[in-house]
Parts: sequence; C-alpha cells; structure tokens
Amino acid sequence: MTAYGELPERLLDLIYDAATDQELWCSVLTEIADLTNGQCGILFGQSISVNELYFSYNGRCDEAYNDVYRARHMQNPWAMAMERQPVGRVVFSDEIVELSSVRPTLFFDEILRPQDVPHNAMVALAAKDGFRAAFNICRSARRGPFSEDERRLLDRLVPHLRRSIQLAFRIDGYRALQRAGFDVLDRLAVGVILLDRGGRILYVNTAASLLGADEGPLRLRNATVATCSPSHSQQLRTLIEAALRGTPAASMSVPRPNDGQLVTILVSSVRGQDIGRFADLSMPDAAVLLFIIDPANRAGIPMSWIMDGYGLTRAEAKVALSASSGLGVPETASRLGLSPNTIKTHLRRVFAKTGTSRQTELVRLMASIGLLRADGPTSSDET
Repeated sequence: MTAYGELPERLLDLIYDAATDQELWCSVLTEIADLTNGQCGILFGQSISVNELYFSYNGRCDEAYNDVYRARHMQNPWAMAMERQPVGRVVFSDEIVELSSVRPTLFFDEILRPQDVPHNAMVALAAKDGFRAAFNICRSARRGPFSEDERRLLDRLVPHLRRSIQLAFRIDGYRALQRAGFDVLDRLAVGVILLDRGGRILYVNTAASLLGADEGPLRLRNATVATCSPSHSQQLRTLIEAALRGTPAASMSVPRPNDGQLVTILVSSVRGQDIGRFADLSMPDAAVLLFIIDPANRAGIPMSWIMDGYGLTRAEAKVALSASSGLGVPETASRLGLSPNTIKTHLRRVFAKTGTSRQTELVRLMASIGLLRADGPTSSDET
C-alpha cells in the first residue's frame, strides 16, 4: 500500500484493540513498520528527567537492548531533541540530528549499530511534565532515510494511535469491559450504555439507569438517550452520529440538574474485537458505547487496576490511592508507615507514570476510574 491508499481497516481495528489489550501494540508496530518499509517499531513511555523507562512494546525490535537503553542511553541525542517537539508531529531522526553527529556516540555503538537502525521516524503520542509516550519506527542503513510519502502515511495514522493510547491510559472501564460480561457491568459505578446502529438503546447498566432518574443528568426514554438539557442533548446526538460513522472516541460534559456538577460522557464506536464480543452476546448490531463518569462517585478502586493501568508498583499505587483521597504528604506518611521523603519520591513517580502534575489532577484521574460500587471488591481487598 502507498501513502495515498486507504488505511487498512485491519490495522485500525488492531490499533483500537491495543487500548484494551496492550500486548497487541507489538503487532501494531510490526504492521506499521511493514507499511513504511521499516525494520521494526517500538512504543514506550519514559521520563528523561527521572531517568525512567516505564513501559515498552517491541515490534521486531531486539528486547536485549532495552536494558542497555534504560541503563545508559535514555538521554540520547534523539530523545533530547524530541523533548522540544510537539505532541503528534512526525519527526525524522535525520532532520533533527544529523547522523554524522550521532555516529561517534556510545548510543550509536551500543543501540543503533548492533540493530542496524540508524534512521528513525518518531512521534510523541502524549506528554506531560516530563513524561512522554512515544513510538519510533526504525529503518536500516540499506533502506536509508524515510520519504515524504511515508511521513504522510504516518501523519494519517497518528490521530488513531493517540486516541488509542489515551483510552488505554484513562478509561479503565473499557479494560474491565473486555474482561467481563454484563454481570460485572452491573457492578460498575461508571454508567455504561450500548446503542445499536440506529442509535437506539440495547443495554443500560445499573449505574446508567440511576443517572437517568428524575434528578439525574440523563433522560432514557423510548429506547433513546438524551440529557436534561436540550443543548447538551443535541451535542450528544452529534457525538453519537459521529461514532456511528466510525469516529473512535469523543467526550462531553453535562451538568447535574441538582448541583451543577459536571458528569463526563465518553462516546466510543464499537470496533475490532468488541464487534465479535457483542455478537457472541446476541447483540450483533452493537455500534456505540457510552461511558458516563460521575466524579461524585468515590467508590473504592481495586489496586491491581491502578498497577496494571499505569505501571505502578504496589507501594506507588498505595501512595496514589491515599493522595487521591485528599490526604497530604504527612498524613499519607503516617498512614503507610513511611517517611515523608519516601512519599514524595513515590508521588513524583506516580505523577510521571499517570501523566499528572499535582494532587488535584491525581484526584480527578482516580475518580474517573473509581469503577466498582461499594458492594463489590475495593482497594482494601488487595492491600
């Protein structure tokens, strides 16, 4: 396929499936490398400021070099130059750092030359306060630098990659959906509504039903979903229609009628593995998923979800949960039996891994994934 052809539907499905099954990133990277005449690809999350590589997924890259990279080469010429590049921009290594200036470095001798990957196409997919999630497509010396046609192809892929990784970072409810059936959906504090290809309701879980009560922000009548406000209802209809046309994910906020507090609605098209999943549940017409996140719901969060979703250690997850409940550093230190300096160290790592920069942002993030109601397992089950 050339840069001017249609993007393969199979690849797009694979990209969005990777939001819920992160091991699929390896296949995504391999396919993108093949499309762009690359040798291999890698997706990683890192913070140069704290010299941490938090995760990496390889598509044909040699895993043996990850440890070498983590130990000695995170602050390499390419990474330092990419720190100044905006999120979403496709950048070729040859245009930001001349290869002749990279060849004399230990980074070239220990990472690039042994793998024969002197040319890279690089994109930051997400960035905040020193943390960056990015992907590289690597190319051999024989193939030479990437072309402008290949840049245009990558430009078209980047929005899909960014949406997928944002879903993977933020919407743990989507991950819960992949692992579970409707019995678990009915225990979620996040509202879940499933619509068919005509935009009509196929399924509403308990939390969404409660949000559709008289004092709630939703209106669930005649197999349709609307809000308590005509203008917000029109906005929701627009997002649903876009999802029915294949737009991967978009969100909006709706005020609760009683107190004005904002409730977030994520509208996502049903793609990839989910199509077969709902067909297996006798819902082959499933086309749109709505997730309704009420920040007023402060239910407990299973620690394993926090650890899996953001790559936190158990100690870091405990600090994140404590901080998200509003406790300061001294109170968290006393509660967990650790020194304030240790708590501060854990918090810095939590902020880097979750893409937040202060406690208020961490509180909002934890609230958005506080999925299970009080009658389900909570974080205390796994401490």
